[in-house]
Formats: sequence, structure tokens, C-alpha cells
Amino acid sequence: MFFPKLVYIIFVVSFGYFITLTLYYISLALIGSFEEARRSRQGEEEDYSRFYLSPLNMSVSIIIPTHNEEEWIIDSLKSVMNLNYPEFEIIVVNDGSTDKTFEVLNDMLKLRPIDAMYIKHYKDGRVRGILKSETFPYITVIDKDAGHKKAGSVNAGLNMAKNDYICVVDADTVLERDALLKVMAQVEKEPDKIIGIGSYFGLVNGFKIKDGTIVDRSFSYNPIIAYQNIEYIRSFIGTRLAWSKYNAMPNVAGGFGVWRRDVMYELGGYSTEFTCEDVELTFRAHDYVVKNKEKGYKILMMPYCSGWTEGPSNILSLILQRNRWQRVIDETILKYRYMICNPKYGFFGFFTMPYFLLYEVFGVFVEVVSIALVAAGWIMGFLQRDVFFAYFAFMLLSQAFSSLLCILSFIERDRILKVRYVMYLVMLTFVEFFWYRWIISLAKLMGTFDFLRKKRSYDMYVRPKRAS
Repeated sequence: MFFPKLVYIIFVVSFGYFITLTLYYISLALIGSFEEARRSRQGEEEDYSRFYLSPLNMSVSIIIPTHNEEEWIIDSLKSVMNLNYPEFEIIVVNDGSTDKTFEVLNDMLKLRPIDAMYIKHYKDGRVRGILKSETFPYITVIDKDAGHKKAGSVNAGLNMAKNDYICVVDADTVLERDALLKVMAQVEKEPDKIIGIGSYFGLVNGFKIKDGTIVDRSFSYNPIIAYQNIEYIRSFIGTRLAWSKYNAMPNVAGGFGVWRRDVMYELGGYSTEFTCEDVELTFRAHDYVVKNKEKGYKILMMPYCSGWTEGPSNILSLILQRNRWQRVIDETILKYRYMICNPKYGFFGFFTMPYFLLYEVFGVFVEVVSIALVAAGWIMGFLQRDVFFAYFAFMLLSQAFSSLLCILSFIERDRILKVRYVMYLVMLTFVEFFWYRWIISLAKLMGTFDFLRKKRSYDMYVRPKRAS
């Protein structure tokens, strides 16, 4: 009779686990919704034109790391060039591209080699040359050998950056014109305290873009893309804004994020030892915040839509991406495990870290094992059918409810989704449990296995050709 008792114990434990997780999600979604409303009201009252014209506004070095982005680099670069911001330089880092990325850049920028001072403060790999645009003198291109992942590319840009703030933008991201203006206006309020800041971005798949400007927001109805849009809303609105309220935000995303350059120097730049760079840097920055507690440093998330990035459009590409994401989470939690429930780290230690440990690291095992054994218990007659289906209904509805809270908050403030697409997202939330959730679980399991066998490569999925 050991197996029936085991099934019952696992049922009780997993049910308690999912109740706790659901309450945590709903609490975060509610906190995030109120925080979004508060931040949005502040944004509506902000006089951005005054900030733009102020002689005291802060200069920014924008770094665009790129590897084999011949189809996206021009639109991404033009969207940065079109930013509504008074003073910035652009540093594009060509990380050993084997396609026509460099040729495309050269055709647009009319590049010429320069003999510039380049001091290696950060681990970057071998730089082959530094070039300046004859057409746009504020744009520099660093041509380097491939290696050291994206972190090495950004570090190369850091070695050349001259301004007080660093903004990192992915080469497949198209920014909104006011993206930098809005986050830097927030920084201006507390320049001595805000050391890192990010904002929401969604998926560009399906959009029509011309010269770096979005001319038609045709959100993709491909369910793989649509589910990622739900995840982005759930992540940025439902968790990161709530964590940000308590200075416990765990990731200034690599697609668009701003850091203070002097703090980046103190931190030693991005680490090339990890699978990805952004999560680990943010955790390291929180460690830095605690070690400099008297300065009151903050790492914030803003509710504005800063831009749009390309996401995987098929299952295999999605699994490859989430495998990589899972590995860096496992690596980061292992390195910074001393923060977990450590009183020195406040809300980050007690509010954010347990979530990452119990859900992001171990959650997939709890979910898969519990559902498998509970299902086996029902099939073998150890659990009543009503109990079994109530268990599954609770899991389905709890996830859908937390997603709907975030979607409702998002559409109330950012009216960029058409009614038809909102209804499509709502419908998808009720069937996510039956297939998409298990694709993500599979990717997490694969990522954990690869982490255990010490795989640290930055795997890129193969993208489909863009429609002309």
C-alpha cells in the first residue's frame, strides 16, 4: 500500500504548492497593476518637453551588439537613430557575423577605419577594427571576432562608451521614439540612486516596419507568438513591476535596459562565464546595492512600452530559447544562493529569490512529477475522479485568472491591442494548460539537464526570412 500513500502525499503537497504559487501570482498581479497605474499617472503628468530641452539632461551611450542580423540591423539601428532624445552616441558591435551584417552596415553608414583609443576594462575578445560613420559621426562600429557570447559584444561597446549612462539594445529590437526619453526622465528624478532601469517590450512578429518605424501593428495570430505576448505581459506587468515597487526586480532585460556607467565599471561589466548576461548582471547589481546600502541605490522597471523584439515563431525555436533561459537562471541561482532568505537582501532575498528557487528552478519538477503521479493515482483508482478533475480545473483556472488580471491591466493603460486580438489572448489563456505550458516545461527540463552537464553556449535559433 506504499504507492497509494505516496500518491496521496504528493497530491496534498503539490496542491499546497500550487495554491501558494497561485496566491503569490495573484498578489504580484494586483501589486503590479496598482504600480502600473501609479507610474502611468506620473508619466501623464510628466513634462517631457521640458526634460528634452533641459541643458542638464544626461548623455547616453547606446550599445547594439549584433551577430548575423543582416535582416534586422538596419531597422533596429534606424529606430535608435530616430529616438526622441537630445544627446546620445551609438556603438554597434559586429560580433564576427558570417552573413552580410557588416556589409549592410557599411553601405548605410559609409564606414572608415579610425585610430581610436580602446582600453580593455572588460572581457570582450579580439577586436579587429574600430570604424566611424562618415554620414553619421555619432555612430561607431566595432568589428570583432566572434566569441565571449553577447556579453563580450556589450563589453566591447562599454570599452568605447564615453557617456554617463549605458543603454543596451538588441539588434532585432525596434524602439518606440520616446523609449529612452521616458526612462531617462525617471532617472533624472533620482540620478544618485537609480543605477539600472528597464521597461516593457513585446514581440514585433507580424508588424510592418519601414526605416525603423512601425507603420502597422499587426499582432501575429500564430499561437506560439501570441502565447509569448501573454508571457511578456504576465512577466513585465504581473511580476517585474511588483518586484520593482520593493526594489527587488531581478532582470533589466537585455533587449532594452539602461545602466549607470560608473556602476557598470564597479561591477566589472557583463560576465562571459554565464549562458546569458542580463539576469546575472542584475543579480550582481543587487548584491552591489546591499554592499552600498547607505547610498540607497535602486533598480527599477517602468510600465511604458519601450519597443518590440522578434520572438521564436515555431516550437523548436521556442524550446531552444527557453532552454537557454533556464540554464542562466539555474547558473545564477546557484552562484547567488547565499541571497535566499538572507535578511541583508530584504525583499529581494525574501520576496524574489524564493520564487526563483521554488518555481523557476524546482517548479518544473514539482509540476511534472505531481501531475504524472496524480494522473496515475486516478487511473489506478487511488484518487476519486472528482478529486482528480477538481485538481486539474484548479490549476487551469488559477493560471488563467492571473493571466487575465495582467492582460486587463495592460489593455487599460496601453491601448495598442485590438479588441479581436484581446479576445484571442483571453481564449488562449484557458487552453494554455493543455499544450503550451508543457512545451515550456519540456524546454525547462532540457535546460536543467544541459545546465547539469555544464553546457554554457549561447545558442541562437534559426529565424525565418522576413517578408519584404
